[in-house]
Amino acid sequence: MNLGGNEKRPECVEFLLLDLFSMMSVTCAIEPLRAANRLLGFEAYSWRFSSEDGSAAHASNGISVNVNERFGTSDAPEYLFVCAGMTFVAKDQTRLNVMLKRRAREGCHMGALSMGTVFLARAGLLTDARCTLHWEGQPAFREEFPFIELSNQLYVIDMNRYTCAGGTASLDLILHIITQAHGAVLARSIANQFQVERIRTGNVEQRSGSSVRLDTLPPHLAQAVGLMMRNFEKPLSIGSIARTFGLSVRNLERLFQRHTGYPPARYYKIIRLEHARDLLLHTNLANVDIAIATGFCSSSYFSASYAEHFGHTPSQERQ
Repeated sequence: MNLGGNEKRPECVEFLLLDLFSMMSVTCAIEPLRAANRLLGFEAYSWRFSSEDGSAAHASNGISVNVNERFGTSDAPEYLFVCAGMTFVAKDQTRLNVMLKRRAREGCHMGALSMGTVFLARAGLLTDARCTLHWEGQPAFREEFPFIELSNQLYVIDMNRYTCAGGTASLDLILHIITQAHGAVLARSIANQFQVERIRTGNVEQRSGSSVRLDTLPPHLAQAVGLMMRNFEKPLSIGSIARTFGLSVRNLERLFQRHTGYPPARYYKIIRLEHARDLLLHTNLANVDIAIATGFCSSSYFSASYAEHFGHTPSQERQ
């Protein structure tokens, strides 16, 4: 099949691979570009890999990827995607921040896959833009960047910032970019190549790791859980939550037990502990600060509750 039109200089897409990046996120972004070139019959897109120091980048699955260059040594690409995984390697980010800012000044479409959004934020490039990242990193992101507008969408395009939750959402984002440049017919043909039944739009919400999805719950229960999630630091009483939605405590308890398998107080504690785990894994906050941020009155109570739920202490979680 050849869906080609007028040929022009290929648009360059650069993937800055930070150590322990998500291989799946990057692969799902590259493959649609390759397929676009094949179906168009000419090179509409080129891509290159870079790393902070020019050495091979190591993915979270253990695979090493040779890169084309040290980040910032070639001409600016049309698109730059910062690619990171759920675990970061601690490094001095001074040069990285300088080079990211320079690329932004040069007019690049600045993007991020999975947890790459964190690095755009640390460089000050998301101050006035909405963004998204993988759901698992969202609690820590909100703690570090409370004034940045964070969405739970699969991907967000705001001005020339392109942020994405990663995983297969990378494919959806790249297909959107291809649609804008070459039309929906090409994008659909590419999706067919990969047995993708539906191209998801950016406003589709991520599926989280929570045991219960809010969109499957009765309205009052979903609203109650949402209220709990907005009040971790100073937990609300179950009575006040029930009154907010015009329910009796007994009715709220029945709803929780029927749809989550837990009484409301227990469910509230579980989601606070899950939030605490995200902060332990993805921030450098001290245990005492995490205890406060998740509504535990003392470090000892936090540690005991954490060990009871996860089978190990907060300190052991970080080892």
